[in-house]
This record gives sequence, structure tokens and C-alpha cells, in this order.
Amino acid sequence: MSLQQTSQASRVARHTPQRKYRPDLHGIRGLAILGVVLFHLFGNGRVSGGIDIFLTVSGFLFTAMLLREAAENHGRINFLAYFGRLFRRIFAPAAIVVVITTIAGVFILPYTQHTQMLCEAVASLLYYENLELINSQLSYDAAGPETSLFQHFWSLSVQGQFYLVIPFIIVGLVWLARKRNQPAVFWVGTVLVATLAISMLWAVVYGAQLQDEAYLATSTRLWQLAFGGLLAIVIDHLRLVQGVRLVLGWAGLFMVVSTGFLFDGGQQFPGPLALWPLLGLAFVLLAASQDGTAERGSVTKLLNNKIFNWIGDYSYALYLWHWPLLIFYLALRDRDAVGIRGGLVILVAAIVLAMLLNHLVERPIQSWGRRAPGERANTIPVAVGLVVMLVFSNVVANYTMSKQQEAAQAQEAGYTLDTDTYPGALTTLEDGPQAPEVDTFEPHGEELAAVEQDYITQDCRQDGRNEPGSYEVTLCEDPEVPENPSATIVLAPDSHAGHWEQTFRTLGREYNWEVILAIKSGCNFTGVPDQPGNDYCHQWNDNFMDYLGSEDIDLVVAPGTQMYSRPAEEGFAEGAQDRWDQIAATDTPLLLIRGLIRPGGTAGTADCLASGNPPEECGGMVGDAHGPNPIETEDLAETTHTIDMNPYICPGVEQGPDTACSAVVGNVAVWYDNSHITPQYATTLAPVMEHEIRNLYPELFTS
Repeated sequence: MSLQQTSQASRVARHTPQRKYRPDLHGIRGLAILGVVLFHLFGNGRVSGGIDIFLTVSGFLFTAMLLREAAENHGRINFLAYFGRLFRRIFAPAAIVVVITTIAGVFILPYTQHTQMLCEAVASLLYYENLELINSQLSYDAAGPETSLFQHFWSLSVQGQFYLVIPFIIVGLVWLARKRNQPAVFWVGTVLVATLAISMLWAVVYGAQLQDEAYLATSTRLWQLAFGGLLAIVIDHLRLVQGVRLVLGWAGLFMVVSTGFLFDGGQQFPGPLALWPLLGLAFVLLAASQDGTAERGSVTKLLNNKIFNWIGDYSYALYLWHWPLLIFYLALRDRDAVGIRGGLVILVAAIVLAMLLNHLVERPIQSWGRRAPGERANTIPVAVGLVVMLVFSNVVANYTMSKQQEAAQAQEAGYTLDTDTYPGALTTLEDGPQAPEVDTFEPHGEELAAVEQDYITQDCRQDGRNEPGSYEVTLCEDPEVPENPSATIVLAPDSHAGHWEQTFRTLGREYNWEVILAIKSGCNFTGVPDQPGNDYCHQWNDNFMDYLGSEDIDLVVAPGTQMYSRPAEEGFAEGAQDRWDQIAATDTPLLLIRGLIRPGGTAGTADCLASGNPPEECGGMVGDAHGPNPIETEDLAETTHTIDMNPYICPGVEQGPDTACSAVVGNVAVWYDNSHITPQYATTLAPVMEHEIRNLYPELFTS
């Protein structure tokens, strides 16, 4: 190498992070993961901030390692060695936990959960579980029987995506630095600063719109990885006196430990408030002396002791095991939360499994990467791992595809049942038929778990997003609209209007109606924003009133009250009465259906029934619905009427608030989740609905 080339290489590598082992970093990472585990077990859904630290540490370590390697090796990174290390240290232990958890889940969880579980197993293996959770609309929640078995893999997926991309970015930036004969840290630092600013701003914007998604998204977490990378670049160049370092260290440790107690991280992170634990991490690392010695009375001394080093050694395996153990415990015990004793049992079991995984897998597998100088890397373990991953993914993909096809075929077959065998709601009528004994109800099993209303599959609704454009009224047209409809019926504004779709479409086919749905999920008829900063539901309401004023609509069907799970609480959305009056002012008749009883219990209806529980234990409790319909006491317009369908949802509703509602009526499943009735049961309700509204709107039934 020429003198000029040597000088250039030295300049490019200038100020790159030093290569040294930091026991304080090992200790604080272990402490952060332990905090995650303890808050999952005992924190009642609160977020510890440990994941934020976990991601930042990843940014710190990998930015430093890759930048140093590329800058010192003329812009080259040994990708085979790099991905081999990732396979041994990160992927292999995670893959073992995924496979064992999946096998256990097949035996422990209701089979109605298997398809989603298998989809998430593949997503976890391929490091896109955070995207799968977002696409499946599964928010980051406290543990419960219905919570995703692989929910904790969301952060590993963000980490894995970062590991996949960062070496190529570093190589590109080092190449640019070499072309310009500048230090590589300048270009890497510039990109990290830009990433931090843009990603944090996006976290604020995205969080204001959809916090559940923002919490899980990679784009909103990039700033934390960038924060770690910037810290790795600058930390060796900061010199602080011992007294300042001592105070900073203990202040930082307090910030790290206190995060879960001071902040509601699930609702506030990864916005700017997540800087609290990250600055705490930075302060802890800045507290270390430059020569690496652990000074008496310092945080570094504390984190360098055997206990924290031991926690750090087993932290990754502990994180992998604790969550599936928690979900399995709740499922087997049929509980929606874990107590102190149960939490301790899970913690001990997770530690034991973590130690086994560490000693039997993590440590032995590291020997695969050790080789004598000049010896070629052993690629066989990586190749075997990739083959196993692909085979497992292919098997799961084929299984889930077959289940999805079965569900699609069942839906294409329609919702009309043989009423002699499956009379459903007809049995609730005074002179209705008796339901015969059958082997099983309809829909059942995975078909029930996969139920969706037709309008949902049409991609025509507005979801609950609080973002520009989500306030436009989009219509779900009638797929069987008559050539000359005798009436136009609109179901609005939310999914609790939408679950009457098959009831009114069935009547529509008989009486020549056009049935349209105008749905914005989670948006009631309300006169004020449903939460601070969210006025898109309010705007949607305004636009819906404009729509009614410009169209000739014969009837709007809407939920009247809101009925929640046990203990039942019934009421109106604020400003709902004003919206009803606005609809009446457009000369549009309005039918307000009293809110329906909802199932209670810790498991979803489909899971509860699939577990072999009696239908009476899988339904709801009558609660307040046994009393008079509260809408009847309101001053309603002449063209506005109300009905109560609860007697046909829960026979015996008039008996009192402690009456149990069966999840199966007339051999037909009533609910498909904890809130909505099945299309099949809605279809059997069509004659009942006609009986209820014929006298209220006789003009709809004229031929």
C-alpha cells in the first residue's frame, strides 16, 4: 500500500469508536431486559422502557462495530462472518424458542387461534412480526388469554431489520468518505442525526394518529437506534471529571429504573418522552472512567458486579422465554391477569429455561464461529439453519393458506342456513320453532374464528385512523342492488351498524331494497371529538350529514346506545342526540337500535366455544339491558324510532341483570368476537327485524 493510500485509510478511520468491552453496557442491558420481564409479569400492562434501551444498545454496538471494521478495512465488511455471528447469537436461540412455543401452542391454545399463531411464528422467524401485528390490528397490550403468543418478537423484528440493513449503509457511507477523503464518522454521524430527527418527528405524527401502530413500527423506532449510534461515535471523545460522572451515573440509573413508574410508555413512546430512559442510558455510560476501571461508589461499579453480569448473560434467553410462558399460564389457568404467586412461578420457570437455552444452545453454538487463523468459516450451520427456517415457513404457509381457503369457501357459500336444523333467532319468537339436537352449531370452529362481515372484505369502509382523508364518507355499495329499488337503506356509522348487514340485505332481497353501508370503525354519531387531537370522527359526522342532505335515503339504521361488557354500562355518545336531530332535519327517517349485550369472560367467543366450554359460559350477562330502552325517554323527532333487539340476542333478558346469555341460540353462534353478532345469526334475525319495524316504517314493505 502506498503512503498516500495509507494516509487516506488513516483519515477515513479517524475518530472511529474504540474497540473495548464495556461491562457497564452488559449490565445495563441485562437490567433493561429484566425490567421488561418484571413489568410484563407484575406491571399491569405498563411499559418499563427496557425495550427502548434494548434498541438503543443495539444501535450503539452495531454502529460502532461495523463502522470500525469498514473504516479500517478499506470500506469492506466480512458479510459471511457478520451474518454468521447473527445466526449463532441471535437467530438460532430465537428459532428454537419459536419452534418449541409453536408446538406447545398447538396443544395448549384453542385451535381457533392456531392459524394466527402459525402466521406469527413465521413472521417471528423472518423478523417481520411487528409488521404482522400491525397488519392484523393486534396492538401492544398487557398479557391476556387472547394476546399474541409472539408479541414480544416485535422488538426483535425491529432489531433484525436494522441488523440486515445497517452493514450496507455503513459500507456505502464509508465508500463516500473514501471518495472524499474525509473521516467516515462525519458521514455516518450526519445520516444518524438526520435519521434521528426525521424518525422522532414521524413518531410524534404517527403516534397522534394511531398510537398502537406507531409503538410497533420500525420507522418510529429508527431514531432510538440512531441515538445509540450517535452515542457510540461521541462517547469516547467526552471527558468529564469524576464528580460529574458520579452524579450523572446515579441520575442515569434512576431514569432507567423509574421509566415504567413515571410514564405510560404504551401511549407515549416512542415519542420524545422516550428520551428519558435513553438519556439515562447515556448518563450511565458516560459515568465510566476512560481507563475502564470501576471507581468506588460509582454506578459502573454496581453494574460490573457478578449479579448484573449474570443477568446480562441470560437476558436474551430470559426475554425469549418469559412471554410465551406467561400466555400459556393465563390460557391454562383461564385468567386475564397473573397474580404475584403466578408471576413468581413464571419468572422462575423462565430463568430455568433461559439457563438451559444458554448452556445447551447459545454457548456451544459460539464454538462454530471459532477457527484457527487462515481457516475458512464454517458455513454448514448457517446453511442448515436457513433450510430449517425455509421448510418450517413453507409448511406453516401451506397450512394457513388451506385454512384461509376453507374460510373463504365457507363465506362464498353464503349465510343462509337450513332453518329447520338451524333456526337461530326464530326460536326466540313466542310461536317460533324448537331447535333440534345437532352434533354442532353453525358456524363453528375455525370458521367462526375467521368470520368477517361482507363489507369488511370489500375494502370500502373507513378504519379508525385519525389522519387526513379518514373523514371522507366512503360507501359500501349493495352487491345485489335491484334495477329499480323500492327503497334505499343506509347502515351507519360504525361496525355495530355493520353487523346488521346480512339482516337488512336479506330483507332487501325480499322487498327490493338497496342496502348501503357507510362505516367508519370506532366512530359513533357524536357531536364532539372522541379524544383530544382527534376530530376526524367529528368531521366524518359532518360529511355524513352533507351526504344525507344530497341523497334520497329512505332509512338510516344506526346503533342508539353503547352497551359494554360486564359489568354492563349503557349510555349515549356525547352529542349523539344532536346528530339524530340533524339526520331528522334532512327529512331522513332514522332507526336507532339499542346497543346489544356483549359477551364477557377472558377469552373470545370462538376460543371459549372451541375450548369445550358450555355456550352459557361463553356468552354475556344481561346487565342493564333488562331494563327499559333508555332511548325511549329521549325527545325524538317524528321520523325517528327505536327498537330493542336484545330479547332476540339473549332470550330471558327480562329476568334480571344476572341472567346468562348463551353464545349459541337455535343452533347458531350469536357472536363471533366480544362485540359483534355473526352474519349467520344476523340472517336468522331478518324475520324478527321485519316484525319489529313493519309498523314503524310501513312504506318500506309496499310492493
